[in-house]
Amino acid sequence: MILIILILAVIAFIYFNVIPKKGHMPIAIISLIIAALSIVGIVAHDYNHFGMKTQTTTVKKELVSSASPQLPILLYQPLGNGAEKIYLYKTNNAAKKPTPIKTNKTHASVKTANKASVTIKTERYIFRNNIDKFLYDWFGHNNELKHREYTFNVPKNWKVLSVKEAKALQKKMAKQAALMKKMQQMKQAQMKK
Repeated sequence: MILIILILAVIAFIYFNVIPKKGHMPIAIISLIIAALSIVGIVAHDYNHFGMKTQTTTVKKELVSSASPQLPILLYQPLGNGAEKIYLYKTNNAAKKPTPIKTNKTHASVKTANKASVTIKTERYIFRNNIDKFLYDWFGHNNELKHREYTFNVPKNWKVLSVKEAKALQKKMAKQAALMKKMQQMKQAQMKK
């Protein structure tokens, strides 16, 4: 709607300047002021989310192992030089694949706690009131993401491993299981003799 106000104010300014009649100059000045305020409002809304407020929602979910239910593990995939990580988590054992965290405007941290859980705090821009919604709704900034924060609370018996480390651990466990099986077979063979 503010775009329509801007267009009408510019048309009024041009009209009342082109046709110089008595009393047209104050109307032209008022329409110029309205056009300038409309431009300032559009720029302020676009850059600083003028007319909007921040709405915060927090969701806490129980966390289960990212790998198998027997091994309490939280997995992550390093990005770039390894400083940034995409955590892969599950909130129930029925899920086949772990859910990756969203990466847009996101911060993630891992803390030690008694119970495994993930807390997702999301901040979004919403309109302050119906007037602001009426003026600025065309720009599509309603429910725009401001920031998302993942906090993973894991007990001390949990491990936080990269996907590469988890695969290496899986291979090592498979080798160990094969070795144990071979030793058991040798023991049984000796007992038969």
